[in-house]
Parts: sequence; C-alpha cells; structure tokens
Amino acid sequence: MSILRMHLVAVISLALLAGCTNLRSEMLPPEVSLSDIRLVNMTMLEQEWELTLRTRNPNDQAIDLRSLEYQILVEDRPFARGLTSNAVTLPAMGDALVRTRVTTGLFETLRQFQAMQHEPGKPISYRISGSARVGGVPFALPFDQRGEVLMPNL
Repeated sequence: MSILRMHLVAVISLALLAGCTNLRSEMLPPEVSLSDIRLVNMTMLEQEWELTLRTRNPNDQAIDLRSLEYQILVEDRPFARGLTSNAVTLPAMGDALVRTRVTTGLFETLRQFQAMQHEPGKPISYRISGSARVGGVPFALPFDQRGEVLMPNL
C-alpha cells in the first residue's frame, strides 16, 4: 500500500470517528419511565405483567426508537428485566407509550412484596435503567430514571 493511500485511509477513518463522536454528543438519549404496570396472568409459579413505558424524546428532531433493553428495580430491589422490539417514532420534544410484557417468579415476587411491607394504595419507588437502540446511531444510548408508581394487588 502506498504512503498516499495509507494517509487517505487514516484521514477517512479519523473523519468517520469524529462524525460518530459528534453524533453521540449531539443526540440525547430518550427518557424512559414507567407509566403503568398491570398483572395480566398468574400461574402457580410465575406472573406475567404488562408494562406501559413512557418514552420521551428530548431532542429537537424526531428519532426512530427501535428497541429498549431494561431492568426495573422496585424499592431498590431487582423486579424484572425486559426487552422491547416495538419500533416507534418519537416526535421532536415529544413522547410515546410503549407496551411490553415481563415475567417474574411467584416466590421471588411474594418475598419481595413481603420485605417491602407495602401499604396498598400508596405508591412505591422504582428505577428503570437500560439502553435504547435508535435508528441512525451505531451504539445503544443509556437511560436511567427514578419515579413512583401504584402497584396492583396480587
């Protein structure tokens, strides 16, 4: 490979790297919060929950949210992990709801609720963290949000 070609490859590589760095610094990750949680099915060993996630776009341009990978903590204890593949376009400075389902083990969930000594009708704290895959961005964008939600009775 000639020296001129090596220099050209180096310049193109640096330009691409700078473009990706610029893209990351300009693109803010979507904000994800738990809007609702509903028990949809319970068997002898596990429960299936439907989660409604509110996804908010803090950017001044629309983004295509392709997927979310997340973990939810309830009262600082692991509750569930999940993935979505529901593609949705988030309008600039706007939001959208994403529905997804997670499954938890009956005994772990009961132990967790007993340890919380939760009073029905009062909100509990949660934390949702993970990463979002967004169209046009070659890497996952992290998110981390805390809030409160009313839990359904088991």
